Amino acid sequence: MSVPIEISEIDGVAELQEWFGYWPSFHDAEVLGLHLNRKGSSSLRVHTWEMTKEIDEKGYYVLAKHAVVEFSFEAVSGLSLNGFNHQNVIFGLAIEKTDSGFRVTLDACYGLAGSIEAEKISLRLTPGKPA
Repeated sequence: MSVPIEISEIDGVAELQEWFGYWPSFHDAEVLGLHLNRKGSSSLRVHTWEMTKEIDEKGYYVLAKHAVVEFSFEAVSGLSLNGFNHQNVIFGLAIEKTDSGFRVTLDACYGLAGSIEAEKISLRLTPGKPA
């Protein structure tokens, strides 16, 4: 899948697509942290990876291209979140352009789900598994 044209202007989007070779769905990714500020920037950290077709000796799919993606939000204007707990696995993550900026939607799986709307967002990719 390629980057949706309406979000291609976001800083960090091209680097994320380059890392994976496609636009990731964030299926089964885990929310590592959420930091909200009334003023200034807020952030969401998500650990994601590529699931290969290979099976390891324990019968699990081999995961590759691990990365921590940090979403930075400027001027948060809408927030609808629920379910935050000790583990926060999402079914997927979507970014869409809105009239007032962007919306990041976390599809429910186990734990945190919902959406964050902000005037501006950016992404920062850190290759590898989280510390």
